[in-house]
Amino acid sequence: MLPYEMLKHLESLYASQAQTMEYEILRDLFKCKLHDGGKVSEHVLKMIGLFKRLASIGTMLPANVSTNLILQSLPSSFENFIVNFNMNNTKVGLPELHNMLKTYESSTAKVKSVLMVSSSAKSSKWMNKQQQKKKASKDATWSY
Repeated sequence: MLPYEMLKHLESLYASQAQTMEYEILRDLFKCKLHDGGKVSEHVLKMIGLFKRLASIGTMLPANVSTNLILQSLPSSFENFIVNFNMNNTKVGLPELHNMLKTYESSTAKVKSVLMVSSSAKSSKWMNKQQQKKKASKDATWSY
């Protein structure tokens, strides 16, 4: 068997496997969603790994498609980031996008924790006042 014939034979044997792998990787990419409370870093790294697996079997996605897939997989809590990213027509690579998303996540997490602390402190003060009012009204009722 000539080398050219051997190559064609091997390609025919493994072409169906590559097509199946491509299908499975693309399915995983399109289903990939970050849920509220999930870590954006892990999510983006997982998606970058899937892009690399696609490239290893010969399927290259354009950079803007990869970026859009990542942005579309984010929850509504990242809506401000996405709008800002698109309005500024930002063209960055996947590592830079990953860093930008981590920064945004950490900045919004700090704001949420501050809000939660202040709102919970206010709630407990309000609850204490309500309990004191109930006790006072019960004491007044039973003092005949």
